[in-house]
Amino acid sequence: MRSWCVVVALVSSCVPATAQTVLSEEDVLSRLSENSPRVRAIRSAVDVARARVLSVGRWPNPRLAVSREASAGVTETMTTILQPLPVTGLRALEREAAAELAEAADGRADEKYQRARADVRQSYTLLAANQARERELARSRDQLQELVDILAAREAAGDTAGFDRLRAERELLLVDADRLTAAAERLQAQGELAGFFEGPTDSSTLVVADLLPGRAAIPDASALVERGENTRGELRALERERESARLSIGAARRRRVPEPELLVGTKSSTTSGGGVGSVISVQAVIPLFDRGRPERALAEARSRQLEAEIHAFRVTLGSTIVALRAASTERRGAADRYRAASKNAAELERIARISYEAGERGILDLLDVYRTGTEVRLRLASLDAAARRAEIELEFVSGWEMP
Repeated sequence: MRSWCVVVALVSSCVPATAQTVLSEEDVLSRLSENSPRVRAIRSAVDVARARVLSVGRWPNPRLAVSREASAGVTETMTTILQPLPVTGLRALEREAAAELAEAADGRADEKYQRARADVRQSYTLLAANQARERELARSRDQLQELVDILAAREAAGDTAGFDRLRAERELLLVDADRLTAAAERLQAQGELAGFFEGPTDSSTLVVADLLPGRAAIPDASALVERGENTRGELRALERERESARLSIGAARRRRVPEPELLVGTKSSTTSGGGVGSVISVQAVIPLFDRGRPERALAEARSRQLEAEIHAFRVTLGSTIVALRAASTERRGAADRYRAASKNAAELERIARISYEAGERGILDLLDVYRTGTEVRLRLASLDAAARRAEIELEFVSGWEMP
């Protein structure tokens, strides 16, 4: 019963009593909603790109001209409207190229959103690890405090020397200092996690569930690479930008074709009693010097650059997934092996305590066993967190989230 009360006290010490709702990873992800500041900032870039499409490929406004000439008693007035006619398809291609860039921005927004999901899960893992570290150090502190109290009572009764109590107090001081450091790191992790949520959040009230071993099996590297190529927003953005460059090449070629301008209007004159006539003409700019060569060269260079970036991304994606999968598998195995090998830590502490009580071991032996037991549990929590962090990175790179 006493040990259960200690556990409850340790959990309560990590968060104010007013809010002790334990958040799962799914709960944390659900708080990363479309209204959260980070997601709104990510999506706003897409709105800017789509708005830019509206400014590309517009029909030019007509130009109104009114002129009046007077000479030798004759006055002539001419009113004309000049309208460029974009009939070569240049603006349509430019509009399609801009639309592809907007789709590329959407792909990069998806990539950043998935990165935010991975980051919030990393923050969740960090907080869970810090909670476990603080809880274990608090347990060790309480264990040592109990020992110090017993030794103090025995010293007062003349049963033990003061050295045992002083040495236990020194160990208690060291453990409590580590606990305070862990508490500060836990508060920092809470603040980092609260930064992903919508609206003001009291970070000190955030408590997450412990990390659990034995998650879903990791798929083969080939399946992960295929999934990554089909889902990664960055790759989709590069492909859209490549299509935009292809359309820009076509638009640059259309610059060699003159676009006509239609001029219509009226002309009035006071000659011979006056009269009003019509004016109509067609004109065009002859692409003699400017034939769109710089625009075409830029678009072709951009297309080649994107081809190289896509190829590099695919190669890097495959090698990164293979490396992360190997790291995740190895870290999982290391944590599982360490967990299996450290099951007797509590039993060793019990035996050491009995041996000390019987006078078979000294205080230094007992404190060494206590310290080793604490280090074993802290190391196991660290290994579980490292395995989970590697899994999260693998899930982000491959576009696959384990259930």
